[in-house]
Amino acid sequence: MGVDAARLRKEGLYEAQAPLQALAGDFDVIERLAMTWRKDRKHLHIAAWISIVLGIACIFLSIAAGLTIIAGAITIFLIARRHGRAVVLNASRCGPAKALGVMLANDASGQAPVNVRLAFDAKRELLSEQEWPARKKGKQKFFRASWFSLETKLLDGTQFSETIEDLIRQRSYVNPRGKSKTKTRTRNMVTQRFVYPSELYGNARGLGTWLQNEIKLPASATLQSLKVDEKQVRAKALVKQGSDLANASSMLALGVYRALNLSRRRPKGPQQQ
Repeated sequence: MGVDAARLRKEGLYEAQAPLQALAGDFDVIERLAMTWRKDRKHLHIAAWISIVLGIACIFLSIAAGLTIIAGAITIFLIARRHGRAVVLNASRCGPAKALGVMLANDASGQAPVNVRLAFDAKRELLSEQEWPARKKGKQKFFRASWFSLETKLLDGTQFSETIEDLIRQRSYVNPRGKSKTKTRTRNMVTQRFVYPSELYGNARGLGTWLQNEIKLPASATLQSLKVDEKQVRAKALVKQGSDLANASSMLALGVYRALNLSRRRPKGPQQQ
């Protein structure tokens, strides 16, 4: 299954159920499309500005003709704005997705079926809204926008899934000069889930405390929650800098697998020592 460029441009959405080895190629295609659409948007903007200049010049000869050309220029501006906008603005989201594919290549068959969803125009879900007393007429809203999910089966039989979502805080207020201001801050939440085969790894429940201390993450990331039971490991990490997303994902998974390998050798956990 290849990239549906028409859907990607219109909806800003890539969804696929494909072998792992095909994903990297698809993400490369998306990045190339983003570059092409960025150039297209630039050319459309240039054409629109030229049309406006011509329209203004034509007004002196024919008002009707000049206004028609200017109207056409406005239409071109609108087309340029919509043309692959979400993908162009958020093409960097391909980076963490590609990095995860590289990481999984060592633990899953290249032919392993993968369900993946990458949204470049993810819809915001309002979580809460409240007053912000620190500023005049201050208000703050908290949103969540899920834009990446992947699920596959690893060579050892573990069912692996990862999701990435934006956690957005939007604050609005009136400054001392009476102007309305809005400031937005975005963090990323990485959630990984490992449903491991108990016949191979035993019961990893006793490794929860040890794992929480052993997981190492980039400086801008913190472990938010960790749940370990006899069937699965579920971990969440909050990442403040988007540039650390790929590393945070890899390091989180590495920490979990260190615990699973320890559980495999010592089913009752490190307390036996």
